[in-house]
Amino acid sequence: MSFGELLRDWRTRRGYSQMRLAMDAEVSTRHLSCLERNKANPSREMVLVLGSALELPLRERNDLLAAAGFVAAYSESAYESEPMAPIRQAIDLILAAHDPFPAIVVDRSWRVRQVNGGAAQLFTRLLGHLPSPGMNAMEALFDPAALRSTVVNLDEVGHAVIARLVEDARRDQVVAELLERLESRGWLDAAWRRPGPAPTILVPLHFRGAGIEARLFTTLTTLGTPRDVSAQELRIESYHPMDESTATALRSLQDSAVV
Repeated sequence: MSFGELLRDWRTRRGYSQMRLAMDAEVSTRHLSCLERNKANPSREMVLVLGSALELPLRERNDLLAAAGFVAAYSESAYESEPMAPIRQAIDLILAAHDPFPAIVVDRSWRVRQVNGGAAQLFTRLLGHLPSPGMNAMEALFDPAALRSTVVNLDEVGHAVIARLVEDARRDQVVAELLERLESRGWLDAAWRRPGPAPTILVPLHFRGAGIEARLFTTLTTLGTPRDVSAQELRIESYHPMDESTATALRSLQDSAVV
C-alpha cells in the first residue's frame, strides 16, 4: 500500500474528514489531498506530524514512515531483551504486590506475556490446567473449551468487551484481526455489537466453576510516555475483588498453593 493510500485508510478509520486532519496537523487541505493522491511526497517530519494527529500507535507510525520511504523512528525491543529489563523489574513488583489477586501482562493482541501467582492459581482452577504460554486472553475468554463456560454474566461481559475491541480496532489492525478471528470462529453473539444495558459503575467478570466463585473488576495499567513499540503495547490487567467473599476465595487459593 502506498503512503497516500495508507494515510487515507487511517484517516477513514479514525472517522476524520480531510479538513479535520489538516487542521490537527496544521497543513492545508490542498496539501493533504495531494499527499493522499500521491501527488506530493511528505517529509519525514510531516509523516510524524500526521501520525501524531491521527493518534496512531507507534508501530503504525513506523509503518507510515516505511510507506513514505523513511526508516523507523521508534525501536521495537523483545520483551525478554536487555533494554526491557527495567520495565520487567517494575512489572514484577506490580504483579507481586497484587497477589493473591490475579494480574496478567498482555501485548497489543491480548497475548499473555506474564502472570502473577494469583492469576496462575485462579485460571488453573477454572481451566483445569496451567494457562499455556502465549495464551490469548480474549480467545480464552470466549472459547467454549476455555473460560467461556465459567463466565456467569457472559452477555454483559460480551457487550462491554466487544465495544472496547471495536473501538481499539479502529486504530489498530492487529486488534481488528483478533476481532475478525473471534467472529469467524462463531464465538461472538451478533447482539454484542449493539449497545447493551447501561451498567451501574462498571461491568464485573463473574466466574463460577471448579468449586470457586469470584466477582472481579479489572484495571489496565500502561507505561507512561513510551518511545519503544513493544513497551507501548504492554498492558497490565489487574483483577480486583468486587466483594469480600471473592477476596476470601482468592486468598484461600493462595493458601492452598503454599501448603
